[in-house]
Amino acid sequence: MKHTIDIECSGHDLHSLFYQFLDEFLFGFSAEPFFIARKVKILEFDRESHTIKARGYGETFNLDKHPQGTEVKAITFSNMQIHEKVGRSDVYVIIDI
Repeated sequence: MKHTIDIECSGHDLHSLFYQFLDEFLFGFSAEPFFIARKVKILEFDRESHTIKARGYGETFNLDKHPQGTEVKAITFSNMQIHEKVGRSDVYVIIDI
């Protein structure tokens, strides 16, 4: 991957932490240099204090390479769900486009 972006965020519970996590990457896409994360690696995750550090690997948006179309406008709490199982968590989020 050509570029990376590091994010740190926190929340008051897992739902707000997940929201902030997604919103940080959305901000990275919405602001210069319009970063598109293709892969995300979790560097630190603290369930007790609801904090996360992650690194996104990707590239900057390029009209010649990336087709324009539907863009994510906002992350929402609407029907957000986190289902935790042994060794796995499934998360669901509705986004505004």
